[in-house]
Order: sequence, then C-alpha cells, then structure tokens
Amino acid sequence: MNFLTVDLAMAAVEEPSAKRQKIEEKPEDSAEDVSNGKEEEVEKKKPSGIPLICGSMNWDLMGREKSRVNTKPRKVEPAWTPQIISALSEVRVTDIIAGPCAAHSFFITDKGKLFGLGRNESGQLGLGNTIRQDGAIEIPFFVDKKVIGAAVGRGHSIVLTEDGAYGMGENDMGQLGIGTNVGKGATVTTPKPVQLQQKVKNAACGFDFTLFVTSKGFLYSAGSSESGQLGINDNGEYIEGRKLFYTAHAVPTRVHSFFTKDPRTKEVTRVPNVLIRYVSAGQHHCLAISENDELYTWGFNGHGRLGHRTTENELIPMRVLHFRPGDKNSSVKIAKCSYGGCFAVNNLGNLYCWGQNQINRLECPYPIPVEDLYGWNVNDIGPGKNHHVVAADFSSIAFGKATTGELGMGHTVKSSSRPDKMHGVDGLKMIQCGAGAAHTLLLAADDDDESKEILKKLDVNDD
Repeated sequence: MNFLTVDLAMAAVEEPSAKRQKIEEKPEDSAEDVSNGKEEEVEKKKPSGIPLICGSMNWDLMGREKSRVNTKPRKVEPAWTPQIISALSEVRVTDIIAGPCAAHSFFITDKGKLFGLGRNESGQLGLGNTIRQDGAIEIPFFVDKKVIGAAVGRGHSIVLTEDGAYGMGENDMGQLGIGTNVGKGATVTTPKPVQLQQKVKNAACGFDFTLFVTSKGFLYSAGSSESGQLGINDNGEYIEGRKLFYTAHAVPTRVHSFFTKDPRTKEVTRVPNVLIRYVSAGQHHCLAISENDELYTWGFNGHGRLGHRTTENELIPMRVLHFRPGDKNSSVKIAKCSYGGCFAVNNLGNLYCWGQNQINRLECPYPIPVEDLYGWNVNDIGPGKNHHVVAADFSSIAFGKATTGELGMGHTVKSSSRPDKMHGVDGLKMIQCGAGAAHTLLLAADDDDESKEILKKLDVNDD
C-alpha cells in the first residue's frame, strides 16, 4: 500500500469538503455470472470524419501563469474559429478524445491508429519523452496495435487496444492502474499495461483517478479516493500525528455496489447486478450509465454536481432519480461530467445540466433543462472546465468563459453566458465534440457536397 502525506493545514481540497456518508455494503448477488458468458455483439462500423480544433495552442500555459517546464511557451495566435488539423487531413478519424481536466488530446483513426497533441510534461502522450507536441503526431508505441478507445486526465492517459489497456503519464496516486511506480513525482512516459485481466471497453480519467469498464460490464477504479470518487465506500483518509494520509490505489479495484435513495424517506436500497456500459469523470466526481440506462453518480458533491439535491459527498454510486429508464421522455441517452458538474441528454434529444455549468452562472443540485436549446436535437456534448460545446442538428453550439478562442466564434467573442452557434461551421453535422483545457475539438462529417464546400473554406492548422 502506498501513501501520500500532506500537512493538515494544506489538506483541504480545492473546494470545501462536504459531509461524507458511509453506506453499509452487502455482497453482490452472483454478479460475476450475470453476463452468462454471452459473446459480445458485433460492433457497427463507426462513422468517420474530419477533426477540427479551436482555442489556445499554448499548451504549457493553459490554466497557468507560467510554464512548469524548461521549454519556452509558444507565442502563437489562438485559433479563434475551428480549423482543420493538417496532420490529420489525410486520415479518417472516428474518435476525438478530450477531457475537462486535460491540456492534451487524442485522435483515433478508422485503422485503429492513435495520434496525440498538447501538453506532455509527464509523458501523458506516451511518446517515451516529455516533449510538448504542438501538432498532432502518431504515437509510435501503438503502431502495431489496434486502438479502440482512450481517456485523458490532468496529467495522465489511458489507451484501450484490442489486446489490453495501457496507462501513461502521472502516477503519483496510482491512477494508471499499472500496480507500480507510485508516489510523489512518479511518471510513466512509455505506456505500461493496466493490471486488469479482462478486456476494457471504456475508460474515463479524472484529476488523479481512473475508471475502467470491462467487456462484461464490470466497473473498476484506480488512483485517489480522496472524495470517494473511486466508488468503493472509502475516501482513503488516514491521520497519523499531524499528517493526513491518502491511500493510493495502484491496482484497479472492483466497484461492487450500486444504490438508490428514496427522496422522501431517505431510505437507501442496493440495486443488484448492475452492469455498466459507459463512464465519465470530472475533477473529483464520476457518472456511469448502466446497460439498463440507469444513471449513477458519486464522488465530490460541491455545488450539487452529483444531481441528488444535496451537497454531501457520495462514496458509492448512487442513482440519479430524475432519469427513468423506459420512459421516452426521461430516459438518459448521453451523460458526461464537466469539471464541476454534469450534462445529460434524454431520448428526445433534450439537454439537461446540474452542478457548476457556466450557464448564466447557474448552479443547481438536480437536473434542469437547458432552455436555450429546447427543441434542438442534441447529438453529442463536450463538457469542459470553463466552457462547453454541443453538437445539435447541423450546428455546433458553445457557451461559457473563454479568452483564447475555445468558443470558436471569432476573436471578438471572449465569453458567452448563453449558448450560441459557431457560425464558421454552421451547416456541418458533427459526429462528436469535446472540450479540453482552453481548446475545443470537433469531428465533422464530410459525406456530402455541401459539407465538403464548407470544409474547404476553413483555415488549416499546420503545426
């Protein structure tokens, strides 16, 4: 077991700690046998498109007053509107990977190749070095492997391949799940295998922790559990003398229990045999969607970011009762964490938010509809830290605080408290969208002449 120590005076989290609740757990009822050995369904071919980027290109300075590395930050004008990424213009991209805590991003092609760009001071790009990448570059380690997914955190990354999951970057709290090299300043610059014997189909990275979903639908977690974000009914605190210790979980731990709470009686009931299909992570909080379309959240609950009408931290996954599986009006289709809140889309394509979400500075501890987008059919959401993007119908929509072009609306628009269109790409259908630290990624469909004409008018980012 590994521990990190901090002075008690410095032990406070970024936001005030909320009251922590312990729930008595019971053994999962034969959860290992739920899948009945069923073979995985044949995955449909993913649509591919052209990746676009806007926002700051000064990767070292994103969210900082000065660079923490010896290399000089670039003096380059932000991409005020979405631009085509030159290095990826000749390949077909099926997935763009960005995260609300991350100043680096990945791109996966239809051939299973992995490209990355951005901050790399902890080796989070997996290049075997700590050299910043201003333009997209193929990651050599994965040349002979087929990449099927990836996730990015503050300074670490997880890459999923057909033959296993790999971690690289910061590992001070064991967030890579590789079982070794843990402690202050620990980094991994060349990808190392995650210590999970099962195939991982989905992953999410937070500030200093990681979630893994196996092909059988089992949920695992690794890293820091300071606010309960690992979902294992433990916040990892240990006090000795005047020091506060936090347990570092360097090997993925199974999340066995999922609960629901009656809003009137507050009675807590365990939900048996929950299988997960998707996970997302914010700074210190998480969400998961089950195969039955139930939505669960847990971890730090400042500003009500878990959606349970409280601000108490949850140490185990608790169901968000607003979304009801089987109800076409309130069944959840998409859900993702922002840095300090959550967004979700129901089966009708309506967008909901809770926690801190930069909409008119609104904070709410339960899901509420984003009225400015009422009537729009939302295809995808890209929640970030200070800004967010939405792909709806044939428009790309952004809102929030921004100073370096991440809203994609030109140099005259530095922030927008209300959702507004990125006019330069209006008319393009976006397959995916993502928001990272001070930058935005879009994946544009180019399967008709009108889309190709719009793309021809865009600037090219040739870093």
